[in-house]
Amino acid sequence: MPFQILRALCGRVRPPRTVTTVAATALALVAVSACGGNASSDASSSGESTAFKVVLPWYADAEGGGFFAAKSEGLYKDKNLDVTLQSGGPQVSATQLVAAGRAQVGFADAAGVIQAQQQGIPIVAIGALYQNNPVGVMVHADTGITSFDGMDGKTWVTQTGQLGPQWVKKETGIDFTTQVYQGSIANFLKKDGLVQQGWPTNEAYQAQKSGVKVNFVPFSDAGYNPYNDVFFTSESYLKSHKAELTEFLAASMQGWQDYMGDVGVAKKANDAILKANDQQTSESVWYAWDKQRAYVVAGDGKKQLGTMTADRWNTLIDQMKQLGQLKSTPKASDLYDSSLLPKVAAPATLPAAPDGSY
Repeated sequence: MPFQILRALCGRVRPPRTVTTVAATALALVAVSACGGNASSDASSSGESTAFKVVLPWYADAEGGGFFAAKSEGLYKDKNLDVTLQSGGPQVSATQLVAAGRAQVGFADAAGVIQAQQQGIPIVAIGALYQNNPVGVMVHADTGITSFDGMDGKTWVTQTGQLGPQWVKKETGIDFTTQVYQGSIANFLKKDGLVQQGWPTNEAYQAQKSGVKVNFVPFSDAGYNPYNDVFFTSESYLKSHKAELTEFLAASMQGWQDYMGDVGVAKKANDAILKANDQQTSESVWYAWDKQRAYVVAGDGKKQLGTMTADRWNTLIDQMKQLGQLKSTPKASDLYDSSLLPKVAAPATLPAAPDGSY
């Protein structure tokens, strides 16, 4: 294997929200083994703490804020877990790392979990952060477009493998051409006719900072609303380490409740995020902290953070079948296990961001 490929796969650099082909998966699993070490090698030597590695959804940012809060509050330590929060990124596949035993928990969207199982990768969802999927598209506000109907005939800049645009075409009957999203919104900022895929946290903030007001429309407006930031583990780890996973979820969901509902906790966690990722700014982290919370506490998340239901999974299975994305029809019960989730509700109130924070 070329050294450059091995280095990229071993590096700590948000994978696409869908998984790769079987061939790429096999290659990466070889690379994971070649990177050396195992989960236990990262454990703290103090006490009897259990080493536990989490591959974050992306680089360290507010999207992983509740986990940073749980760590900074000592909630993992209280559960006897020595948790390492490893950055994700475009060259990091959490599915491969978790399947190979190099990490205990990773993140994908719900479609990514299904696609992984379809490829024979033995992972299972154990919780879902975003109850309302925040992924969608944005347009220049001065176009007056506020719904998908107004985007008919436009050019959409979208991520390869993203099923949201395909569902919008099918459900609404509109048509559009596409360009591959390469991680930059520079062209969108210059061309007010483009439709740009993104998040209401990251890309919307970048546009705002560049002086471009945008209207954001999530794919859920067209009925495509799979869980996002689904945390998963391997089937084998779930069977053999339920106690550790239960403790991890208890600390993590409490961390998320505190992070969203307590500005003091959020400040400490955001400071830790900034320390872990100097490419973020305090303003961008606070903006994302504020804007993402509505998606976490939506629907069933109000009563139980991270919850999942068979109905939501079955809806996604049906949509993926309609889009021709499935080789076989999975059972929802094989895709997820929510039995270990604690009964931690959303915060009673969501406080405003501190004055001047963004």
